[in-house]
Amino acid sequence: MKRLIIYLIILVAAVWLGLKIAEDPGYALFAYQRWTVEMPLWLAALGIIFAMLLVYGLIALVVGTTNIAKRVGHWQSKRKVRHAHRMTSRGLLELAEGKWGSAEKCLLRAADESSAPLINYLAAARAAQEQGAYDRRDDYLRMAHECTPGAEIAVGLTQAQLQLSHQQLEHSLATLRHLQNIVPHHAFVLKLLKNLYVELNDWESIIELLPELRKRKVVNAEELFELDKRANLALLNQAIKSNDYVVINNIWQNIPRQLRQEKTLAMPYIKALQDHGHGEAAESLLRDLLKHNWDSELVALYGDIQGKDSAKQLATAEAWLRNHGNSPAILLTLGQLCIRNQLWGKGKEYLESSLDLEPDAKAFAALGKLYEHLGESDNALKHYRDGLVTVTG
Repeated sequence: MKRLIIYLIILVAAVWLGLKIAEDPGYALFAYQRWTVEMPLWLAALGIIFAMLLVYGLIALVVGTTNIAKRVGHWQSKRKVRHAHRMTSRGLLELAEGKWGSAEKCLLRAADESSAPLINYLAAARAAQEQGAYDRRDDYLRMAHECTPGAEIAVGLTQAQLQLSHQQLEHSLATLRHLQNIVPHHAFVLKLLKNLYVELNDWESIIELLPELRKRKVVNAEELFELDKRANLALLNQAIKSNDYVVINNIWQNIPRQLRQEKTLAMPYIKALQDHGHGEAAESLLRDLLKHNWDSELVALYGDIQGKDSAKQLATAEAWLRNHGNSPAILLTLGQLCIRNQLWGKGKEYLESSLDLEPDAKAFAALGKLYEHLGESDNALKHYRDGLVTVTG
């Protein structure tokens, strides 16, 4: 309806304009140097309008042609991006399927037109490594770093993982320490460092790293405790092998108090104290440990410790017998302590009772030694032999 009204208005205006022109057509005069042109005014106006429409049409044609070229270029660009996306997807799929060679080719072909070339180069680096092409791997990692500003952490982490999986441990360590300098609290960097230090048996570095692992919750509490225990045990064993008591004692003093209650750590230290002539300290530590951590293996160790007062040690072990009842470990320890206190008959009873409960090479050896001291060579030899059978099966 609106369109009809507009058409009617235009029609009325045209009729009115036509009547006016017929009534007084007027004229237009154009002069240039010696040339003059005279024509009706309406014709001149019509010519001007026609010229304006012609210029507008030419401009529209030029603009349209330019737009067509841009559209064609944009279409070609989108086509390349779609192709790169398909090639990247195909490359990643073949990488997951273990088709290293074809994966590498697809990923590289798509890299230049990919919207995320970093992914292409990092994945291509892994494909190259799986083929043993380590130079190409390093080239792709360098290209990944160059193509994406700010991707140093992503590239470095990939590089470190690839180096670690290829057992390039020193190279991986250098990469991870560089990353740690940039992002000292990055959880994954810390986790990779932890794995690498374990691989390198670098237990001192593990202990230095533990507070940050705990603070950043890189591993759970149970794993952290086991790692702490493992690292300290390794350092303690290294110190014991050095046969330097000062070093051994310094390592023990640096072990967290909670870990000193662990049998796996306490036993080697107690034995080291005994071996270095500190039996009194060993006895005291072991007795205190058994108050909080009753264990048959620790009880059996108590019989090997030569404290300052063997009679007092025997009284301690007899109290254990009353409180904890008969057990092979307590009876063995009592037998050893009786021998040390020259209570031969009592020691023999304890050792035989221990063997009745559980055949044990250590008890056989102690009883054989007792018989040897009593001059009963045949019995001594028999128990030594029985102990050997127990060990060898």
